[in-house]
This record gives sequence, structure tokens and C-alpha cells, in this order.
Amino acid sequence: MSAHVILLLSVMLLPVGCSGEKHLPSSNPPEYDPNKVSTAPVAPLRPAALSTPPTELERLRSKLDSLRTDQNAKGEGKKIPLDPALLQLFNGATNPCEALSRLAPGLSNTQIFAGAEGAALKKALGPDADGMARRMDEHAAEGLKRSLSSGATDCPISVWPQQNGRLSQSPRLVLAHTTSNQPFLLAQTTIPEASQDDYDVQKSVRKEQPLPDWVGWKSTETMTRIGKKPHTEGIREYYEMVIAPKAKRCPDPAGIVEGTVEWSLVMYRATTGPAGEPHGVLYRQLVQATLKGEVDEDAKVKHVDFDVTVTLQHIGTELAHSSHAYGSRGRFTLDQRQKGLPQELKIITVSGFSEHEAQIKDAHLLGSLTALMAYYAGQEYFNAQAEWNKPNTCVEIRFTPATKTKKFSPNESVSVKTELRTKKEQAVVPAKFKEAKEKPREGNGTVSPKQAESALGSPATFTYTMPEKRVKRSGFWVGAVSRAGVAQALDGEWEVADGGMRLRIANRIWHDPGSSYALAGNAQFDGTVQFEIQLERVAEGWFRGEIMTLRPLVVRHVRSAAHPCTGSGSQTEHWQASAHVDPKTESMVLHWGFTDEDGQASWTCTGPAGTWTEQLTISLVSPTDLHKVQMLTKTGTKKDLNGRDKKFLESFSVTVVEGIDEESR
Repeated sequence: MSAHVILLLSVMLLPVGCSGEKHLPSSNPPEYDPNKVSTAPVAPLRPAALSTPPTELERLRSKLDSLRTDQNAKGEGKKIPLDPALLQLFNGATNPCEALSRLAPGLSNTQIFAGAEGAALKKALGPDADGMARRMDEHAAEGLKRSLSSGATDCPISVWPQQNGRLSQSPRLVLAHTTSNQPFLLAQTTIPEASQDDYDVQKSVRKEQPLPDWVGWKSTETMTRIGKKPHTEGIREYYEMVIAPKAKRCPDPAGIVEGTVEWSLVMYRATTGPAGEPHGVLYRQLVQATLKGEVDEDAKVKHVDFDVTVTLQHIGTELAHSSHAYGSRGRFTLDQRQKGLPQELKIITVSGFSEHEAQIKDAHLLGSLTALMAYYAGQEYFNAQAEWNKPNTCVEIRFTPATKTKKFSPNESVSVKTELRTKKEQAVVPAKFKEAKEKPREGNGTVSPKQAESALGSPATFTYTMPEKRVKRSGFWVGAVSRAGVAQALDGEWEVADGGMRLRIANRIWHDPGSSYALAGNAQFDGTVQFEIQLERVAEGWFRGEIMTLRPLVVRHVRSAAHPCTGSGSQTEHWQASAHVDPKTESMVLHWGFTDEDGQASWTCTGPAGTWTEQLTISLVSPTDLHKVQMLTKTGTKKDLNGRDKKFLESFSVTVVEGIDEESR
């Protein structure tokens, strides 16, 4: 006996990953790197053939893509009605479970068969059309539950097995919101359907993560049902849900953070005709949103503007296509207390790009899907905000004169111009500097003012007066906050040079264009750094120093290739140098080395199919034979070295800018 249950749900997702070395052009999409994709099946795996979408599905999906492109090119069309109550869904919500429970009813697919076009779709799907719509809801519901992650503990699950001794059916997830004085309930119940013995069923979850300069995730969840003898042979059902919200890890110098959200829900049924020909029916919901967040002077998200297009489509081998595209633009803010749940959601404009009159059911779904987009976008903007609020992740403090360049002189006052720069663009941004204090302890000299603001072309100025007696690491500390991020701690220190010597270093590393690696057409990197580094005395005869620097990179081919590519990049390097000095000969043995991090590079390639850009993994290795240098310690001494290995060439130059005086020995 059939039981009818209204599913209140249809949405979900999970995080995912990517990145890997690429040297030759490929067809991989730039947003995600498949080299770090992991899969987590939620049902026993079947043979690989079960998870491969039929060719007819790909053909129909391609037609829907073409229809969507044509519609978007037509521009803004008729205005459609929108229920303003949909924009209040998140008001007062205190956790993701509560927010999604309010959103879920508007995502139900119980209305997809309404109207003339809906009736045609239902007829094409056959007698089990209602069952397929229900299974699509269930598939989305399961994903929604997984997206709650640790929050799922606030939504108890109850499974009701069958009592006839047979294996229980797959539980059906229903998200419900009870009365105001009762807890939220995320429960499972069993809904009778065709015997599970009539189908082979496979479910899978594929997870990916975005490129390093993005925060977010992508999840692709699929369910495939293959009919078996004697009742369902020749029937194939395929359900797919994709969600991919992401935001830039760091704001740009103007405090703008780009983001995107993509979401799709697919239902497909395939049968075989009398002559063995494939027959298919495809239904799809597609959401594509571009986002632009604005950050305030305290490094918090002020608001997020969105431009979203919702496309509702169906098509079949013997079913005329239907495609309606609707657009909306608006804005929302983040609830900073509830991990980025959207609030003050406003839709400023709504328009239909379809030639047909918009239907009320589509307008309601548009509002619900727009709210869904804001829900996932808000969480990722909140996560990105946490990243750029980690000190020195996106910005760094720069001093003039630079730290450890001013020699100690009792009671001398030094004016230090202080500004904040983005680490990626090295652009100056206005900032609020605060909590300036002497180091290594308060009262060791004096620093004033305690806080100051900088503007473009106008650095903040702090005055440090040195103590009467030399104290190791004398100087001051300061933190900074801006619309581009936060900086403090080690990168926020300014110190007096504590004796020792100062070196100027220039280092170039590049791929040997005559190597077999280069001749194979692989990406070649060429980068040079130049900087000065202060070496301080750490023990009798021993001096050490370290510095962070940025190495710009050029990427090229050694010669023309089938797909010629050129590009650029950079990597942050942590350099360390130590010197053992012999005062009798006024000479030293200098050891140096560096480690790299935050490398980013890409190239643009041109071929018969057009032009495309790919992200690259930086491959740049220093030959080890240059890491030890013997030279004099006198000011003005210079030493130039060159080295190579099978893959790389290197030049190294070191100059003594300030030698060792008698006192520091």
C-alpha cells in the first residue's frame, strides 16, 4: 500500500580539492584541479559502467546548454513576481539546521508537473514520474544533510526499518520545522516504492577543493538506478546534484572580494525503443551566481552583491524542449554571530529572459534558489573573512627605514614611516595601525604615537627613541587592520640593527633551455631576487640573519610548440644566511639557503581551438654547489658565482654593504 509523503527538501553539498604540477596545456578546467579529487561512495560500488552517463544524456545536456546560451544573449525581458516573504527566511535563524529547515519547503519539486509544459514532461517520464520527482527530492535531501557537517548533531535522525524480515529500503530524508517551543527535527522515514530488487543502485560523492587563492568547495553527488529483469529491464535513471560555492581568500587592494556559486539538480530517465534506439528525458535546474563582497576598514565583510541566473529546463528524445531563464540582482549582509548566515537579503531587480510568460511556481522557485545561493555564499565569505583576518596572510607591514637597518646610537630618535601592502599585488592600502609598544619589553626606549592611520601617499609615522644602553632586539611592535586584511606580530616588528654586518644578495635561477626537460616543451621558470639582509652576532664568531622576499617569475617555452604558451608568477621565499668569521684573516665562510611558499603561476596558451589560461605548479630548484661562499668581511667586498645541474642554471652575487666593526667582533 503506497504512502504519500511531501518532501520539504531539495538541496545540499560538500567540500572538495585541487592542484598539481602542469607543464603542457590540457583540457582541465581552470577552477578545479582533478589531481586532488577524492571520492567517498555512500553505497557499495557497482561496475564502472553503471556510473557512466549514457551518450543520450550528454547529447540532451548539450542541447540544454545551447538553449541557455541563446536565452542569456537576449537580454533583460519581462518582470516576474516574487514573494517578499522568501527574503525573510533567515531572519532570527540561530544555526544552519534552522536556516535550511525554513528554506527547504520552497525547494520541493512537487510542482514541476504543473501547467502544460509540466504535464508534457510528466507524460514523457511515464507512469513513475511522481516517483522520480520524489527520488530527486530525496537525493537532494541526503546531500543537504551532509552539508550540515558537525551541525547535523542538532538534527536527530530516526530510521524506521521494515518489519517483514526483508532488507529495509533506503531511508527517505525529510527536513521538518516543528513548533516554536520544540527542537528542530531532521528525520528519516521509509516511503514504499518499487522493490529494490528491481534495480541496481549506485550512489557516489565526489569532492574537490578550489585553487589555493580561493576558499570554498565543490561537491558532485550522483545516484544511478539500472532496471533488471523481469519488471524494469531497459530502464535507467540518473540523478545528479552539484554545488560549488567559493570566494577569494584575500580582498583586492580596494577591499573587494570576488566569489561565485554554481548549483545544479538533474533528473534523467532513459529507455530503449523497439529497434534498440535510445530514448531519454532530461530535467535540469541550474543556478549560476557571480558575487562581489565589500570589506570595511575593520577587515569585516560589509555586504555581498550578487547577480544570479536561474535556468529551469527539460528536453527529451521525443519531448519538445522547455527552457526558462530568470535573473536577479541583489545584496545581503553576513550574520557575524552565526558563521555567515545571510541577513538583510534584498533582491533589487528580477527579470525573465524567456520569451514565455513566467509562471508563479517558477517565481517561487527562483526566490528559494536565490536564498539557497545566499546561504552557501554567506558561509564561504565568512570562511574567507577568517583567512584574511589571520595576521600577515594577505597583507604585510613595510617600514622606512627597514627593520634592522638603523645602527644603535644612545637616546637617538628615529622617524619610521609605516605602511601596509598587499602580499600579492604589493599595493599600498590605507590602514589603521594600533597598539604600538616598545620591545623586547615596554619602557625599552619610547615609541609614539601608540596608534596612527595611513592613507595612499601618506604613511603613518612612528618615532622611536633608543634607550641609553644597547638592548638586544630594541625597537617597537605594531599591528594593523585594513580592508585588505590584518598584519601584526613578526612582520609588524621594527628593530635597531644589533651589530653584525649587512649583505646585498642577487640570485637568479632558471631552467636550462638546452636541457632535455626544456626541449620536451615543458614550462620553464626564470626568476631573480635582489635584497639586503642583516646578519647579527649570535655567538662568538657566528652571525645569522633571515628575511622574507618575493621572487617574480617569467614562464616560457624554449621554442615554438604546438600550443605556444607564455606566462608569469611569483613565489614568497624565506631566506636564511649564517657566517662564521675569522677575525685574524678578516674573512668568513657564508652559508645560505631558502624555502618557498605561496607560489602562484599561470600561462596563456594559443592553439587551433583558441586561447586558454592554465594554473601551474612552480618547479624551481637551486643547485647545491653555490650554498657555501668564502670571502672577506670588509665593506665593499663582492663575490660572484655561477652553477648548474641537469635541469637548472643559477647565478649568485653577494656584496658586503656594511662590514664588521671592531666593537661587534
